[in-house]
Amino acid sequence: MPIKILFCCLFTSILAFGQKTIPFHENATSGSLSDTTAIRIIKNAIDNIPNNSPEIALPAYQYQTYSKTVIKREDTTTHFIEPSVNNYIFEKLSLHQVSQQKTKKETVLASNMPGFYEPVYDVFEKSLHTNSIYEKEYDIFNKKFFGPLSEDGLEHYNFQLTETISDTLNPYYVIFFSPKDNSEATQLQGELHINTKSFAVQEATVHHRMNINAKITHLYKFFEEDSIWFPSETKIEASLLNNIEPINLFGKNIALGKLTVDYEENKSSSLTQTSSYIDIRLKNIPKIEGKNIDIEALIKVNNPTEDFWEQYRKQSLDSTEYHLMAYADSIARRNNIRGQLERNANFNNGYYRISLFDFDLKYLVKYNDYEGFRLGVGGFTNYKFSQYFKLGGYVARGFKNHETKYKIGVNFLIAESTNSILGFNYTKDIQEVGSNLYLTDSRTYSLFEPRLVNITQFYKYNSWQTSLQHQVSPKVQSELLLSRSEIQQTSTYAFRDNGGLFSNYTLSEAKISVLWTPFSKFIKTPYAISEFEPGFPKISAQITQSFKGVFDGYFNYTKLDLKLVHEQEYINKSLTEVVLEGNLGLGDIPLTHLYHAYPNSPNKETIGQRFSVAGIRSFETMFFNEFFSDKLASIQIKHHLKPFVISERVQPELVLITRHAIGDISNVEKHQNIAFSSLKEGYSESGFEINKILFGFGLSFAYRYGAYHLPTFEENFSFKFTFNMKI
Repeated sequence: MPIKILFCCLFTSILAFGQKTIPFHENATSGSLSDTTAIRIIKNAIDNIPNNSPEIALPAYQYQTYSKTVIKREDTTTHFIEPSVNNYIFEKLSLHQVSQQKTKKETVLASNMPGFYEPVYDVFEKSLHTNSIYEKEYDIFNKKFFGPLSEDGLEHYNFQLTETISDTLNPYYVIFFSPKDNSEATQLQGELHINTKSFAVQEATVHHRMNINAKITHLYKFFEEDSIWFPSETKIEASLLNNIEPINLFGKNIALGKLTVDYEENKSSSLTQTSSYIDIRLKNIPKIEGKNIDIEALIKVNNPTEDFWEQYRKQSLDSTEYHLMAYADSIARRNNIRGQLERNANFNNGYYRISLFDFDLKYLVKYNDYEGFRLGVGGFTNYKFSQYFKLGGYVARGFKNHETKYKIGVNFLIAESTNSILGFNYTKDIQEVGSNLYLTDSRTYSLFEPRLVNITQFYKYNSWQTSLQHQVSPKVQSELLLSRSEIQQTSTYAFRDNGGLFSNYTLSEAKISVLWTPFSKFIKTPYAISEFEPGFPKISAQITQSFKGVFDGYFNYTKLDLKLVHEQEYINKSLTEVVLEGNLGLGDIPLTHLYHAYPNSPNKETIGQRFSVAGIRSFETMFFNEFFSDKLASIQIKHHLKPFVISERVQPELVLITRHAIGDISNVEKHQNIAFSSLKEGYSESGFEINKILFGFGLSFAYRYGAYHLPTFEENFSFKFTFNMKI
């Protein structure tokens, strides 16, 4: 163990050495003592947030915003715009509705995106900075900082009273704030103009300068009748200082809207976004419709009419902006950016679009111990073929067992408003013994499936399935599956039931699954309702019932499954993941449909022979086929430390891991020709990973301890590589 600790500390020190902190400009007062008068004013401002923050003080309100975003690359001497595919400009008009029940909704009324006939809906999901200076955490380009008007801010920032402005209708204090230390969560500085009577913010300027040079200005307007200062305009001006944190407007791998750093002398790339608040209503607010929708963007075409936008612009576009708009329109059309965006979005989810068909990349190449290399092709038709149904499937062949697997199916959209989809399919394939999948689990895609290469025991199945997916609400997804499956063993296993031995059998099952995501955020477009910001916890529940005598089904059993997934992200960029799961099986359940705890240790003697790829949520020291259960509870906890930033592409992270499982099994004697144990004494392992060292590859270390600790160190220790890469 001391060797491990020494190695971890040494690695951490080496990585930390590569990080760079870019200091604030010269008038920053980092490390200086705060002014006692300024501290008193800030404390009063914090105490009066319930009276001054519109979200807390007002029962409900609504307003519209007109926003203009400009991205350009220019010569800093002549201010001449350099030719670049990154140059872009777009406009948006939105209605915002807020109620005191923590309900917020944005309705996009119009957009102007040069080069696009239809809006790029993903752009509506992006928020460049926090809109309220009163928040406990302040975000800039998804980086979190302590808000200056919070208890944490009071602890981590210096505050100085620079002057008091009294010769005005609304006198105010000018408070300068700056970080006390070099921690990333405090790297803000700026000015707060605080009213001398109400201690409300009248104006705020926030600067950030680490990898990104950003300045955000918040302007407020006083509404005398409601005695509140309400936002009137926000503006962000940003440029890049290096390549470590690029700003992406349209997403990765798309040149348009991705700010890149040009290190040529007198060249710069910048982003500016200005949002003006108009038609502000603080009383008699209509009821918010569709409370589970955070952003509603039902517009199908961009509005290019100049007269329409001119009525909302505080100032007309200047000649440079008109030139930029024409240039962006030409670039977007000539380079088919719309097509690039669609291909990129599909590729990130594991699909590649060719005309009317989306090829599913996860079927291309796989490897497991039973099939060896498995090559295949699959996918389904897309909306260009039909908006109301999809045809698809896959075909694959294993080169070790020389068998062909396939699936063919069709899905019908029967209710667009609830995303209700009726599906029919037939599948001939293999499945891991003891695995348990939730119907509502979201699809994940990786270049290869880490744990699959180690699995040793499968069963064959031929299955007819009918499914119905239904969106009860955006936050509640459900699916019903009816199936008849013919099961065949790939080993000598047999299940004893009522005096008979069954190695091959038929199962007739009904399965219903529900996923509840109460804190996720959703966008509604003319084509779908989709999650754009995952919220936690996510809770999945599933019930499976097998029927004996129905469509020749052999066994009666019931399975109850419940899973909670929670992620907690901290302001210092660390992250804690918790997966808690409980499974209960009742009745005559063959081994193929029992539970295991997702073991991932090959059944080999030495550490070197077991060196392979670590899974994402698997027990790395538990051997395959070592334990099976009909009652199982498990918890897995991962804590990701803040990534060590060396460069844009090299940002390794240290992850601390602990996993525990307890279970039991009834009627062990029914399972013939196989030996395994129960988990009634409780299984434990802990370890750590160093992920993303190079090209997504890292290392995993785990140690088995507790009731199922084995005699030798080698038997308890797991050493593997990891692969974590987002395309």
